[in-house]
Amino acid sequence: MSDVKTAPDWLTADVLDYLHRVAYDFHVRAFGEEMARVNFLPLAERRRYVAEMIDHALRKGVKFDKPALGVTP
Repeated sequence: MSDVKTAPDWLTADVLDYLHRVAYDFHVRAFGEEMARVNFLPLAERRRYVAEMIDHALRKGVKFDKPALGVTP
């Protein structure tokens, strides 16, 4: 028995394009245009971009003494 799974008939290229647009639009609303673009980069490029953002922040004097809690008090 083969473990190869085939896509359903309704999952056409047009449907995949639509789903990708919906996911991208969600990321734009949730994170903004720049981070939405970064979220859809390949992993190596995404890591490089985030490292550049951190380096830029350090050059501008941002201190990373406090942990990132994910909320603004």
